Amino acid sequence: MRIFKEKQINEKEVDKIFCDVCKKEIEKDKFGYFFDHIHIEKTWGYNSGKDGEYTELDICEACFDKIKK
Repeated sequence: MRIFKEKQINEKEVDKIFCDVCKKEIEKDKFGYFFDHIHIEKTWGYNSGKDGEYTELDICEACFDKIKK
């Protein structure tokens, strides 16, 4: 015999994303997926002025194109 108990799982889901350059919201398509953008995560190393700092950025496609040029 198996006796089960209910288990609650708390999960986080991204609700909104804003571009860290222009501050505009990155919209979702009709299926609920975010339009394409770049997401950067970086933990800075010993040879930087930010040793151990964690940086996270989201950049929309329009701002990426401006930066890339």
